[in-house]
Amino acid sequence: MQKSIILIAFSFLFITAQLFSQETGTPSESRKKNTVELLDYRYRGGYYSFERLFFKTVEYPEMAKKNCVVGIMIVRFEVDCEGKIKNLVIKNPMYWGIDAQVQDFLTKTMGNWNKCTDDKYTRFEIPIQFTINDTETNTEDGLIILQTELVGYKCKGDSYFQEKLDKALEKNSRKKALRYIDELIKRNPYNAQLYDQRKEIKGNKK
Repeated sequence: MQKSIILIAFSFLFITAQLFSQETGTPSESRKKNTVELLDYRYRGGYYSFERLFFKTVEYPEMAKKNCVVGIMIVRFEVDCEGKIKNLVIKNPMYWGIDAQVQDFLTKTMGNWNKCTDDKYTRFEIPIQFTINDTETNTEDGLIILQTELVGYKCKGDSYFQEKLDKALEKNSRKKALRYIDELIKRNPYNAQLYDQRKEIKGNKK
């Protein structure tokens, strides 16, 4: 009887621990996990084949490196159940030739998509991070991370732009504040507070 009680108690603690670990997963971890599972199902060879083709296709443009273009591009698109890509939208575009390369990469995936029977498996959102050296920036949200080296120069980190933003707000410098918060949003596009703050700044006409 005592052994049975101990076994039940142990099982309860194990299940509770499992549920707690699932609940404490961050939205970023959950988002990336779901995307990887979707790519494993829909893309031939799975997520790692998708990622491998990305690195074969996309390079960090030299001018983007020299101008310290750092951030997370969110690529949204659909792949219908017959394998056709449509409704491509790049949220938080990086410009400097990067967007065009990512579009070219997606074109190269044509013919590699598995068919499906349910539309719920057709929508994708891929956060792609572009970063230089060891730039201090948000490292939580990028699913595919392209990092490059820039010899002899260190790019400004997120804390630099946050400090500049705070100073601009203190001085009621709306234009500068918008410039700095746009840079922070480019680097951390899933931060809802930044969008709210930007909306508040734009509403302030001073």
